[in-house]
Amino acid sequence: MRPELRVCTLFAAAYLALACHTGAANYPWGKPASTQAPEHADVKTSSPDYQRTRSKVWVREVTRPTRAALDYAAYHANFMIADLEPESPLPAELEPDMSHPFAGTLESLTGDIAQTPLTPEERRQPLAFAPLSEWLASREVDGASALADVGATVRDEKWGLTLPPGLAGQQLSEIFLHSAASGATELWAKVEFQPWFSPFRRSPDQDGDGFPEIYGRIEPGVASGALVNDIRQEYMGKPLGSDEVKAWANQLSSYWYPSFNTDLLPPGERWPDEHTEPAIVRELGGKVFDKPAIVLRGKPQGEPTYNVFLLRGVAAKEGPGGPGAPALSLAKTKPSPEPEPVREALEAELAQVGSGDYAEWQRQLAPFHEAVRKRLKRLPRQVKAVAGSDGYLFYQNSLKYVVGGDLEKQRKGKNPLPIIVQFKRQLEQRGVDFLFVPVPTKLEVYPEKLEPTLGQLGGAIVNPYARKLLLALSKQGVEVVDLLPAFLGARGGAGEPLFQHQDTHWTDRGLRLAAEKLRARIQRYPWYAELARQRRTFGMREASFTRFGDLHSRLPEAEQKKYAPETLLAHQVLGPDQQPYDDDPDSPLVLLGDSFTAVYQLMDAEHAGVSAHIARGVGYPLDLVMSYGGGPNVRQKLLRRGWEALGNKRLVIWMMTARDLYDYYEDWEPLSDE
Repeated sequence: MRPELRVCTLFAAAYLALACHTGAANYPWGKPASTQAPEHADVKTSSPDYQRTRSKVWVREVTRPTRAALDYAAYHANFMIADLEPESPLPAELEPDMSHPFAGTLESLTGDIAQTPLTPEERRQPLAFAPLSEWLASREVDGASALADVGATVRDEKWGLTLPPGLAGQQLSEIFLHSAASGATELWAKVEFQPWFSPFRRSPDQDGDGFPEIYGRIEPGVASGALVNDIRQEYMGKPLGSDEVKAWANQLSSYWYPSFNTDLLPPGERWPDEHTEPAIVRELGGKVFDKPAIVLRGKPQGEPTYNVFLLRGVAAKEGPGGPGAPALSLAKTKPSPEPEPVREALEAELAQVGSGDYAEWQRQLAPFHEAVRKRLKRLPRQVKAVAGSDGYLFYQNSLKYVVGGDLEKQRKGKNPLPIIVQFKRQLEQRGVDFLFVPVPTKLEVYPEKLEPTLGQLGGAIVNPYARKLLLALSKQGVEVVDLLPAFLGARGGAGEPLFQHQDTHWTDRGLRLAAEKLRARIQRYPWYAELARQRRTFGMREASFTRFGDLHSRLPEAEQKKYAPETLLAHQVLGPDQQPYDDDPDSPLVLLGDSFTAVYQLMDAEHAGVSAHIARGVGYPLDLVMSYGGGPNVRQKLLRRGWEALGNKRLVIWMMTARDLYDYYEDWEPLSDE
């Protein structure tokens, strides 16, 4: 069956007539004489019968783990990150204007890679365009902006058609470096068309993956010497060490989470393991892989998906404390929660600001909530980010959380209250103290940056029902560390803001404020005096990094061009030996969290996250158990160790973004006591 007909069968009947109509008969760029499955010198597919248009799992082996090879393994033809189909059918008859494609940024267009000057070896070194472009931009390499503009121009090409806002029928997916006879290096681009983009249904699909493609040379002025040198020497030339691979995997999962609900799972000795869903096991046909380096689980459309990476030539790093290091065991004490101070503060807040009634308080904020709902209503389905003022970007789910209403009235499975209370009681039965720490959203701290016309809201509470939930938790004995008042009080302080402009996450200043609040609480526990006798002295050093945040690529293409990478400050924590701080899985203090506990710690600056700064404050490392986007269900990752593994733990801090208290994409799962 021809690839384009196979793809047609995958879509609803509304798209069938559209995808298989007889347009584009005068396709001008030639067709390949034969199909050619793409090959990469350092990456190969290991999962059986992978099909880009229908698979749910992809296993790739990387034999030389450069940044280029890892990015290619993650981005090339990945089923999980494909653009969504349009919400409404396109017009039935579309006749594209192909007279001047891509505004002339691509030359010598052809449907056959064999008609390009690329040598066989050059064809075996394709580079995934999206991560390469962002990597170059973060390093501020000369030519990075021009290359990004080419990608945007390709995606913006409308072929003279009137298409729905935000819809792109094609994208620049890969580039190749070609050493020309003149001695110059040329950049050649691969452009892929979406299977549902009917004007090009007859375009060649030389690699047979269901996504037609063409090739073209990028205009010569883009390939600066600095850009080519950085690509060859740094991006393609240097294999990554184990720490760098770990940071890359964490960055990837964090970056993909807002769109694909991705998380990193413990890889184990073999995969799939006993926790893997039966449908995934069936798709693999019983095949098992030894020692996977990275297991990334996603849930982009409600069903679990997997990207698994097998890496060769990366030495495993010895864990903190070295093999056989004894775990610190503190004397057992009775849990001593202190919910009353927060309960009293919330009751006083309700009486003073809300006139004693949360519904009335909510009504007072109706103009702001209506403005937020209007912004949400205007968002196309595929757009997850909202532009505010002064360079601030906001995440769609954070807006929904603020206007979501009474969190306790969500249906069973979505209401977080009983699950948090149950977890507190399960820990208490085992002699373990518990703190619940919801991290405020950027919108709650800087509402006026979304709607400057409502500047009077700066410093005000804009989500009363979130306060109601914290009060309910406190009344049931759960000790909440309420960060919002401290954040509102510090939002106008000197230095950087508490949240990154382009990212969902906090800054160094925000996470250190949270760490200080937790330090003060930890040092009041009865068992802390014994821990303090093991106190270690930690130092700090400044570091900085530059990158686009995780919301930048969630904007419409035209909006992305308005933003440059953001340079951010961090404070790396150093141990007594002056080596960078690492978390310790044997610590009696557990930080259970989502990506807010990973930023600055497992990616970007590294060794500078909230766990590192809590450890510096209390004088002892923490055990970090982290799940990207899995704040509500990160408990399951902790309990993979078994309840008995909590025997030497004295405190579990559950930190998660507050936005996931509303309509989390999975149900809040209760934990069995067994």
